[in-house]
Amino acid sequence: MYKPPYTVLELKKYYPEKAEALLKDPVHFWRATTGIELIHQEPTLEEQKRIWQNWQEMPEDLKIKSEEKSLELFGLNNFEHYKMVMKEWGDTV
Repeated sequence: MYKPPYTVLELKKYYPEKAEALLKDPVHFWRATTGIELIHQEPTLEEQKRIWQNWQEMPEDLKIKSEEKSLELFGLNNFEHYKMVMKEWGDTV
């Protein structure tokens, strides 16, 4: 079941020491303000796999918006970006 990314208020609540920096990042700000998952580099392989699974469970209309944003920010769709990030982790898709 799809679980939206943390909102701005949730980021401030759960990550008070990191929230300001996260919200200056275009990826985290977009996710927090839209509630739409977007594939990006995560700090752990486990979290990388979690957001990919979450993205796959997202409704189709949100996937379309996520794809548009991924192309805008990274020049890759979400799956292409996921494959690239996983290679950096030394893992293959």
